Amino acid sequence: MAPTDELNKEKLKNWLIELVSSFREEFKKLSPREREVVFSSLSDLSEPCQFLVIWAKDPEFQIVLVVRSNNLEDKLIEIYGPIENNKLIEFIENEVFKSRIVEIIGKEKVEISLVTALRNIRSYFDPLMGASKSLFGGRWRIYTNIPFDTPYSVCWIVKGNLQDFNIKGLVANFIEEIKSAAKPSPPSPPSPPKEEKIILKGFGTYVYPPIWIGKNLQTISFKEKVMGGSFLANLEKDRIIETYKNRPLVIRKDGYIAIGETNKGEAQELLNEIMSVLLIRGVQTNVIREGDLGEATITETGGSYSWNPLSSRVLLYEQQYIYDYNSYLLGRILLSEENMRKSIKLAEFLTSDDRIKTLLLLFLEAYTYFQNTEYKQSLIIAWVILEEFYIEDLWLQHISKITSDGKRLGKLKGWTVDQRLEALHISHVLIDEEYSLLMKIKEARNEVVHEGKMPQKDIVEKCLNFVFRVIQRYIGKYVGTKIHEL
Repeated sequence: MAPTDELNKEKLKNWLIELVSSFREEFKKLSPREREVVFSSLSDLSEPCQFLVIWAKDPEFQIVLVVRSNNLEDKLIEIYGPIENNKLIEFIENEVFKSRIVEIIGKEKVEISLVTALRNIRSYFDPLMGASKSLFGGRWRIYTNIPFDTPYSVCWIVKGNLQDFNIKGLVANFIEEIKSAAKPSPPSPPSPPKEEKIILKGFGTYVYPPIWIGKNLQTISFKEKVMGGSFLANLEKDRIIETYKNRPLVIRKDGYIAIGETNKGEAQELLNEIMSVLLIRGVQTNVIREGDLGEATITETGGSYSWNPLSSRVLLYEQQYIYDYNSYLLGRILLSEENMRKSIKLAEFLTSDDRIKTLLLLFLEAYTYFQNTEYKQSLIIAWVILEEFYIEDLWLQHISKITSDGKRLGKLKGWTVDQRLEALHISHVLIDEEYSLLMKIKEARNEVVHEGKMPQKDIVEKCLNFVFRVIQRYIGKYVGTKIHEL
């Protein structure tokens, strides 16, 4: 670094020390009440206080992190730069993030704040506006917890150079902010609500287990976050809007899904149709219970939501306020937007057939019970699919080939499932492996129903896998009959 830069950094350090000293002199004159509110201000320079300054040039601006940590010495000042703008992002990644001050605040929190600051700064240098004097472009708290974090930390944006400002004038403004904050605010008249176009009014909840639709945020670099904006701040803007069975459907990238159906039971079934198709397409999803649903009103720019506090999915709503990309994405299933849209269209197509819809919803129930280690319920639901659909249809197809006599067919339809399985195996309709597995599943099911025994996880898992293959066959046949419509 050039000697001139070192000299300028030393001058800025001295300027900041003078700013702190001047602030503390005026701070002593405040009343006890006024001193109490200083923690909520954006300009608290009382002891201990530390600064981290990122200094860019051509054009010149500064990002200042003000911290009050007992783990660092008072009046610690770290200045990074001056550095050319075209090298700034790499410089921050390689140098600034190694700072002790960054470590105290938390790298993830600093990163998010710098992303916001750099995006704001890009709007300050409009070539059509020409040169302008230095100004404070914004100040905000760097939150780690809500409503306040420890240690106190704020971010300032300065267009130009801090040294262009008069210290006494700045301190006077800081002190006046503190005094104003200590005064009781008069109640403001209610502003008339802004009317917005309602896209959807109905019910919604989160897909569970949690998903993220789109690019994996964990793979996004600091530079991409700066250039591309805050993903979490744009959940309401960056969402999927579709139509499902003549009803509006909105899905946010964090997996919140809502449908424009005001009948709660109907909304639950429609959303579960989509969940079931996601499941057969390889996305782990659980059935949506009535208690998981909350009322939703979604407008062009946002929305209002309610939820059942007893639902496990409420935690996903609360996680919106985690300012940490890694924590927010922990354990989420990544799903492309194209995959989501295809699943919606496929669900509408497949569930237009009542039998397919019933199979899909039953399988979703059985799978959810299995995931919750409720093996009895899972086995019973899965057996319904096997007995009432698969074995029943195999039997009817088989006996219709033997005779067309209505009376004889009536007798054969009355055979028990055990008798049917034996006859189908003897006739080679069922191969040995299928017959053996179905008999084991049937035996386990009988033990559950008649003796209350808990089935082994292994047999329930094999049953679900068999059911999945059965459903695939039904879907294949159905699509085959509709191929001319596609």
